Amino acid sequence: MSFAIVADSSCNLKGWKPAAPDTEFISVPLSIHAGTYDFVDDDALDINEMLTCVEGEEDGSSTSCPSVGSWADAFRAADNVIAITISSNLSGSYDSAWTARDLVLSDDAASSRRIHVLNSRAAGGKLEVIVTLLDRYLINNPDDFTGAVAFVEDLEKHSMVLYSLSGYDNLVKSGRMPRVAGQVASMLSIRILGTASDEGIIQVVGPTRGEKKTYRKICDTMASDGYAGGLVYIDHVLNEDGARDLAKAIVNTWPNADVRVLPCRGLCSHYAEPSGLIIGYEWQNR
Repeated sequence: MSFAIVADSSCNLKGWKPAAPDTEFISVPLSIHAGTYDFVDDDALDINEMLTCVEGEEDGSSTSCPSVGSWADAFRAADNVIAITISSNLSGSYDSAWTARDLVLSDDAASSRRIHVLNSRAAGGKLEVIVTLLDRYLINNPDDFTGAVAFVEDLEKHSMVLYSLSGYDNLVKSGRMPRVAGQVASMLSIRILGTASDEGIIQVVGPTRGEKKTYRKICDTMASDGYAGGLVYIDHVLNEDGARDLAKAIVNTWPNADVRVLPCRGLCSHYAEPSGLIIGYEWQNR
C-alpha cells in the first residue's frame, strides 16, 4: 500500500525524497501577503524578493494557511497518509487539514484510506525531525499505519524547537510575540532565544549577546531539554555561515549528533526574518 508524508510549508524540506518504499513526501504551501503582492510558499518562491516586499510594506504583512482543497488533494495521493502541521496556535493550517481529512474520508467511505493529522506545536526544524524520523520508521515498517501514528505522536512529545532571532517586527505585528519583548530586543540590538510552549506558542527563553554566547546558550538549552545526541535540523534565513557555526558547536558538544542545515522556506523566512535560526531536535537518541 502507498504511503504519503504530508507537511505544510512551515516544514523547510524542499525537494526531499523519502527512503521508505512506496512513500512520497508532499508539501502543502502556506501563503504570504504584503500589500498587493501574494506569495505562494512553494518551490518556485524567490525568498529574497518576498522579504524585500515585506520589508518595504508600510501597512505590514500577513500569512494564510493552506486551503481545505489543497490539503484534500494531498490526502488523495496515497492509501495511508500522515500529515504534520505548524502549531495550531500559530496558524489555521491544522484545522484546515482536519476538515480536509474528514471530507476525503467521507467521499471515499468505501475505500481503505487512512489519514492522521499531527499538530507539531511548532514550526521549522521540529517538523523536519518528525518527517525524517517517520521516514526512517517506515523503512522497517512500511505497512504499519497504526504503529507509525503511535510513533509520530510519541516523537512529537519528545522533540523540541528553538528560535534564535534578531528581527521581530513580523512576529510582533502578527501578535505571535509580546510587543514589549520585541521592542526591548530591538532597542538593545540583542538576539532573543525562544522556544515553543506546551500550547505551541512562542515563549522567550532569554536574550543572548555575541555568536559564541548564543551558541553556548542554545547547547545548554538543548541539554536541559534532554538532548543527548541524534538528529538536529538548523534552518536559517540568509544565514548559512551562522547555521554552520552552530552546527560545529553542537557536534563539538555531542560528537554523535547528526546535524543538517537547511535554508528556510517562505513562511519561516517571513517570521524568523534575516539572520534568524530555527533549531529542531529530538530529546533522546532513537
